Amino acid sequence: MAMITRRGLIWEILNSLWIIFSFLGLPFVAFLYIGNKTKTTKWKVTALVYFLIYAISIVLICVSSYDMSTIFALVWLLSLFIGLIHSFLVRKEYLIRRDYILNNGVEEQELEELRKHVKKQYKGKDYIESSGNDTHLDSTYHSQINYRDYDTVDVNKNDDELKEYYDESITKGNEEILDNSEYISYSKKNTDSSVNTDGIVNINNCSVNDLLQLPGVTREIADKAISLRTMLGGFNSVQEFMDMMHIDSAYTDQIREKATVKDRDMY
Repeated sequence: MAMITRRGLIWEILNSLWIIFSFLGLPFVAFLYIGNKTKTTKWKVTALVYFLIYAISIVLICVSSYDMSTIFALVWLLSLFIGLIHSFLVRKEYLIRRDYILNNGVEEQELEELRKHVKKQYKGKDYIESSGNDTHLDSTYHSQINYRDYDTVDVNKNDDELKEYYDESITKGNEEILDNSEYISYSKKNTDSSVNTDGIVNINNCSVNDLLQLPGVTREIADKAISLRTMLGGFNSVQEFMDMMHIDSAYTDQIREKATVKDRDMY
């Protein structure tokens, strides 16, 4: 048997087993299968035609007289024979189409598009992937803060804009009711004491370079952590930091030993 693709004879045989359905008198199942596997409409339509012939023939055989039922039985058997021959004729095209789909990652691209579509649908209602369970933000962390899509935090937000926002005085009418110093971002306090003598990093006031000292923390993760920390006013726990930043579980134990959210005088 001459090979049609470069994937080998075994692969071609395994990907031709759908023809068995035609041998069993179910050519519509065979064509529905290859139509779905290759996203080919013509084979799906062919499957529908064979199914209609199959169903109508069975019904007519059951309700017709002996002579007519014999004719319909012959028509049915003829359709099964044609379906079997048809299956062998399209086998080569199916293998070529299947090989192309696998070589070009068509299925992976479709899955990625589906993931993007689902993520877009749930934008603003994202969940935090934890090491064990899916922990919803409103039930565990910052329960009074609305759901946010943490993967879209702008790590390039201008620090001057953030400072202007947090330093702005809060007034009621013409009367200033709060000192603006109380509204300086938590992440901007105590920036000169983020690592203690034991090398423990305070993730709530450390710099990007300090975060990079933690195992598994890349530059991208560090930048996103700083922006998210500024937005939330600090992390409640080291576990919350790891969950929000999607830290690889292989590094969680090491980070717990080297990170804290407490102030220096509480070490």
